[in-house]
Amino acid sequence: MRTSHPKRKAPQAMRKKTVSVDLASLLSVEHRCGGCGKDEPCCCSSYEVCVTDAEMRRIIRVLPEAAKLCSHLKTDHGYDNVFEYVEPGLYALDTTEDGLCLLAYVADHRIRCSLHTAGTNLGLPLGKVKPEACLLWPLSLSEGDEVLSLAGDALSFRCTTRRRKRSNRLARSFVDAVELVYGDGRGAQLEKEAGAGARRTTLQRRS
Repeated sequence: MRTSHPKRKAPQAMRKKTVSVDLASLLSVEHRCGGCGKDEPCCCSSYEVCVTDAEMRRIIRVLPEAAKLCSHLKTDHGYDNVFEYVEPGLYALDTTEDGLCLLAYVADHRIRCSLHTAGTNLGLPLGKVKPEACLLWPLSLSEGDEVLSLAGDALSFRCTTRRRKRSNRLARSFVDAVELVYGDGRGAQLEKEAGAGARRTTLQRRS
């Protein structure tokens, strides 16, 4: 079952070599993830997350570890298929009847990502485990995959709050996410340019 709030991204082969970054929108908020409350809006149940072939293969490699946290992933013959075909090279992560990602689990009354925990437990970089869309959230790419900015509904979630005063300092989580997705030094680049007063810039994608 897939949710009705799509969050799709194009396969890597279709992407441009650079992405424009709306620094002004990123600088307007603070973001810190501590897991979602069961009765709160949750990113794990608000979007349709799509993954590429490469991302799917990375997820499959850590499913045994993720299944230790999500027992519903286990079947009599191995592990449940959590991928739903969308188009060549693109698959949607399946959800429960309530719209919650099948890779989510509850611990200490908070909804958490089993891929994130599995990657940490295995000593793997999160960029080698989690889908790009999830690493970047609450940042999102515009239609056409050309502009990275704050998701339009980001302030609906408790983890993201609007700053009361203007700041040139990016949230640490944004810097880290950009490093994971776009490569070493890219987050530091954004941090430096934002600190210098830039409100828009361009990032080079990984080759």
